Amino acid sequence: MITFIDSHAHLNDDAFNEDREQVINCCFEAGVKQMVEIACEVPEWQQAFDLCQKYKGQIYAAASIHPINAKQLTDESFENLTKFLSYDNFKAVGEIGLDYFYEDSSPRALQQEVFERQLELAQTIKKPIILHCRQGKDKQDYSAYEDMFFALKKYNLSGGILHCFSGRKEDAYRALDMGFYLGINGIIGYKKNDDIRQIIKQVGLKYLMLETDCPYLPPQSKRGQRNSPVNIPEIAQTLADILGKNINEVADVTTQNAKAFYNI
Repeated sequence: MITFIDSHAHLNDDAFNEDREQVINCCFEAGVKQMVEIACEVPEWQQAFDLCQKYKGQIYAAASIHPINAKQLTDESFENLTKFLSYDNFKAVGEIGLDYFYEDSSPRALQQEVFERQLELAQTIKKPIILHCRQGKDKQDYSAYEDMFFALKKYNLSGGILHCFSGRKEDAYRALDMGFYLGINGIIGYKKNDDIRQIIKQVGLKYLMLETDCPYLPPQSKRGQRNSPVNIPEIAQTLADILGKNINEVADVTTQNAKAFYNI
């Protein structure tokens, strides 16, 4: 059986409260042998720790405060975040970044402050970062990407991934120039995303990782349904079709990228 890694999942989301264990076991059976749980608000850090303990060697974690949760960052929560990131199963700081779509509830200045504080932490503890970047309600306003890359230049980081890549070609290449990967999920199959597919073709498989961002962003065939890591093989096949590759090669390269990035 071909095996995969889901490099970005939210299995502790309430959407899985009724059948979390069953879903996880189905993922293993589908060939998704390892997953990375992204815990990006204060209550999720302990939940991620518990999930890692239950599925040792199969589920790992990353922890942070997401930009839309920027108000959660206090001296106390920052100390607690640092504690969780010291554990072996916590492999990265993330997802962190800027989300100007929600700037009404999470002001830009606060997001930028929280982002840089976590960048500094990642630099100190020498762990890679998982980046979230979302432009504002004006789809032609790419200031979130500009501000993100401006902040990144200040830090000597241990690597990163631009999660759920949906930016411009220049954003992709700026990330690659910094040695970062691009996270590829179900949106690559959405009918409106021809521009993203063209960028992926130009970038090539070498710099990509597979993710679901579950329970969000299911692949095209399951729009409107709850997403889960069981859909990673379908996303991999879509990526293989875009690149004109064999799915085995897609599985092998993206798995090796995820193992190297997360040190697993």
